[in-house]
Amino acid sequence: MYVIQDAKITKELELDGRSCVEVAVEPARMGDPSLLLYITGSADGSLDLHRIIRNHHDLTLDWYNDNENTAFEDATEIAFENRVDMVAEQEKKQFMQSLLSYGSINQDLRNRLFS
Repeated sequence: MYVIQDAKITKELELDGRSCVEVAVEPARMGDPSLLLYITGSADGSLDLHRIIRNHHDLTLDWYNDNENTAFEDATEIAFENRVDMVAEQEKKQFMQSLLSYGSINQDLRNRLFS
């Protein structure tokens, strides 16, 4: 399971025709990649994880924040996998619960997406 050390909203944008909020997430465990999450709001008032980008940047090599850089990998389809102890959908749900319980992220996302 991915453990969150820090999460912060970085911007609002439109992605695939949907309003999204970008959340930058830093891992607590050494070796885990930083993530850019794109969260959308559903008509039923729930928050959905629309896209996940893994950031494998190395500041000594990639000293500028350029999301055209190859350090950024779209991991939406592969971020959560079936395991012996948990299916992918359960892992995704646990991750979202962890994210939404971090600081004021849940309320901040709701304010931006449903206001």
